[in-house]
Amino acid sequence: MSQTHCELSFSEAIENEDIKKVSLKAASTFTDCLSQEEIKNCIHGAIWNATLNYNPDKKNKFTTYLYRGVVYECLKCKKSNNNNKAAHVKLNSNLLSDNFKGFDKIDIMDEIKSCADPDLLIDRFFHNFTLNEMAKTRGVSKETVRFKLKKNLDFLKNRLS
Repeated sequence: MSQTHCELSFSEAIENEDIKKVSLKAASTFTDCLSQEEIKNCIHGAIWNATLNYNPDKKNKFTTYLYRGVVYECLKCKKSNNNNKAAHVKLNSNLLSDNFKGFDKIDIMDEIKSCADPDLLIDRFFHNFTLNEMAKTRGVSKETVRFKLKKNLDFLKNRLS
């Protein structure tokens, strides 16, 4: 049994015009801080992850899943660029405890935790909750969740730039 839940292979997804448009739209807010090559790498990484990990049982579209993946990959790349420009390397307690797996995610998690509503970002990008699911669990409208999510993402982009 295959672990892939997506009907598209990576090579088919790369060539699909709708997927290209969605990916470029998601990465368009990062054109001022990432090079075209970095954006292309982020898009390819997100497409690769989406073709491997997309689960249609979650009741969301592949392109929605991909859009969030591209934003996440671009945020990771931007964070990595900012860390490379720093004069010193900040030690993380997880580095000292021999937990090297997912070290790049630890840095982005530190930044997410500084947001006003970090649980909102974690639910959206790591647990792949839809806006409707998040609104139900919080007892608010879908538009309230969308507004708070945008506010937190804007905060992250400003903080990482």
